[in-house]
Amino acid sequence: MKRLFSRHKNNRVLIKVIRFFYENPACIDTSNNIAGWIGERRKPVKEILDFLVKHNVLNKDATYATEGYSFTQDKNMLSKIGDFLKDLE
Repeated sequence: MKRLFSRHKNNRVLIKVIRFFYENPACIDTSNNIAGWIGERRKPVKEILDFLVKHNVLNKDATYATEGYSFTQDKNMLSKIGDFLKDLE
């Protein structure tokens, strides 16, 4: 997982999405709303959200009408994400 984060440390949208969920760990929201919260366009945010779901950083719940994204509750992953964000400072 460390390589995943280090390879993407310059991806502004990925960092904004991770930071958003790290600072709002109880949030469950749509890609459109998350894009609005972080001030980015929906399409690149959606791509990053799905990328992070694939790597178990986020969870995705879907109904026939919408998809909601939420932060992992895995303590090991949360620790790695915290370290990644600290390294950016």
